[in-house]
Amino acid sequence: MAARRSGLSLLASLLAALALVPAACIQDDGSRFNPVRDITEVSEDDEREIGFQFDQEIRRHVSIIEDPVIATFINDLGQEIVRGIEPQPFVYRFRVVQDPSLNAFAVPGGYIYFHSGTLLAAGSIDELAGVMGHEVAHVKGHHYARMREKTQIPDLLVGLAGMAAAVATGEPGLLVATQAANVAAKLSFTREFENEADQYGSVFMTRAGYGPAAIARFFERILQEERATPHGIPPYLYSHPDVEDRIAMVRQRARKLRPTGSPNPRFSEELREVQARLAYLSDTRRQSAPPPIPPANPHRIDALLEQAASLASADRVDEALFVLARAETLEPHDPRAPFAIGDLLAAHGRQLDAVAAYRRTIKLDPTRAQVFFRLGLAQRALGNRHSAVQAFEQAARRSIEGSALGQRADWHVETLIFPLLVETGFADGTAPDGATPFGSPIETAAVGATQLVWYGQLNSRYANYAEHLRIRWLDPHGTEIAETPVEPGRGDWVSSVLELPDAATAGAWSAELSYQGEALEQHSLTLQRSR
Repeated sequence: MAARRSGLSLLASLLAALALVPAACIQDDGSRFNPVRDITEVSEDDEREIGFQFDQEIRRHVSIIEDPVIATFINDLGQEIVRGIEPQPFVYRFRVVQDPSLNAFAVPGGYIYFHSGTLLAAGSIDELAGVMGHEVAHVKGHHYARMREKTQIPDLLVGLAGMAAAVATGEPGLLVATQAANVAAKLSFTREFENEADQYGSVFMTRAGYGPAAIARFFERILQEERATPHGIPPYLYSHPDVEDRIAMVRQRARKLRPTGSPNPRFSEELREVQARLAYLSDTRRQSAPPPIPPANPHRIDALLEQAASLASADRVDEALFVLARAETLEPHDPRAPFAIGDLLAAHGRQLDAVAAYRRTIKLDPTRAQVFFRLGLAQRALGNRHSAVQAFEQAARRSIEGSALGQRADWHVETLIFPLLVETGFADGTAPDGATPFGSPIETAAVGATQLVWYGQLNSRYANYAEHLRIRWLDPHGTEIAETPVEPGRGDWVSSVLELPDAATAGAWSAELSYQGEALEQHSLTLQRSR
């Protein structure tokens, strides 16, 4: 993307700057200042950027499990934990690294990595949820940014810049991969932050309904591995020190906590399936399991699919869905029927049911990028940004390099991670010196108003994209009234104006922002009658 700031260049510059200045310098007035503190202060935007660039680099050089069953399982379990701490500034991402050792680590911006050995060693879903809660707590607590406040310089910042330099000079991929692994393994937080992650991680997992004592059992597995291989320290002990001392504290805290939510039973049921699938991938050194056996008679439901398409085009939606359900029952191994069901449901606003249909399709055939893309659109429409990102990433991975679909998937990933708009809403359009260049923000307008003014302030990352954005205006019944261009204003500000018809009715009017025909976000304003 043309507007993207180069995170690797930024980190390389930071590293160069750190090499050129001492830790403290004398100012003209004789006082001391610390240039390292100024250079390494980290905002939430910086955390997003650093995590995003780290993830891009590490994915190029280490083996990430792309199997959709495993990827969906770890993502959905993670979202169960994150759901209890929303709203969050980051989109949390959960990856499985193909590595038999026991390890898990988090980097800024919501990126959390589990070694495959950790999933295989988990004795229960509670243990896995405990590790996940702990890693989420590192991100939620902004531990990386807070280390900046203490003027520490962790390996992640320096190591990522080193990875960028290695790539730029054409060093062998193995060297870069080794460096990435070392950065990950040695990313250690202070004892204070580890204790904090234990404390809040226990709370996060209990909100999702899991027993807080389970993390202590996982810690014990770590120590057992250390005793079994005394000359090889488990990677988890590098990035999570003082495990032995923390077991007693975790147990003591667990006695005071009780699960407050109800865990989804599907995760406990699916854990064994995921472990068996992961063991197969590890044994065969594959990243994704082969699709199930194709249907015995691929033409068996052709006539039903054609009939359903004809009914749908005649707006006989329920009848079309009935025919498609018959087709899915008749040939349960054919992915075409559930995919058609998903598309039909999504087109008529039934996004939750569409998600279920797309997921059934993926279980039958996990190779089609288009299915993952449609799943991402449905999740985004539901407001499930974390799951939408995971689906769009899967679509991008399965797309032909440079394809339009892959580029659209990448666009959705980026706009979900880095919000398109810094600020948005409706303005009165009458006060040029108001809080925005288009007047003062409003949430309601009177019936009889002549126009509605939508405004937004673009994230500088997307400064060149205003001309590609459109606004679809919807009346209180959800009917499209007009589509208007997004016009650039002063600086990063943009706007779009709807000239209201004389018969505009009271109720919630919506402005839906879209890019190349795909909806991104929607905002509403209420037209109300004067009392």
